[in-house]
Amino acid sequence: MKEIDIDLGRLLSQASANRKKIFIHTLVRIVLVLTISFLGIGGLGGFSKWFSNLKSISIFSIIFIPSLLWSMLPLMHLKNSLKFYERGLSFNGIKYNFENLGIITFCDYTCGFKTEQFMKSSLRNFNVTYIERPKKAYNESYMKND
Repeated sequence: MKEIDIDLGRLLSQASANRKKIFIHTLVRIVLVLTISFLGIGGLGGFSKWFSNLKSISIFSIIFIPSLLWSMLPLMHLKNSLKFYERGLSFNGIKYNFENLGIITFCDYTCGFKTEQFMKSSLRNFNVTYIERPKKAYNESYMKND
């Protein structure tokens, strides 16, 4: 997809990735995967039984490696960024004009203990869960009482 260069005007504010939240989510996932894996093999006594032959090692690896990769998924959000301009916004380097976006609203969705935040528009829903204070940056840009 070829990116069209859009003149969005002057930069008003920006919000970058919330590194603390990303690292906490990653750490919680890693601890969860390690705990379940450790309990699944039967604790310390289970190591000798599970790792005694190639078949057991293969089964453990098939389960453990994808789980560990799943625990690292929040790290892909480290480069997330949201920039607000006079006539549009830039989300992760892709520019959007307000004429195309329409009205922007912020919504929080909670599923169990996990909450995700979206910035919704008529064109697209932006997942801003790992952006640090996106609504505050939006309000600072466009809701000033001058």
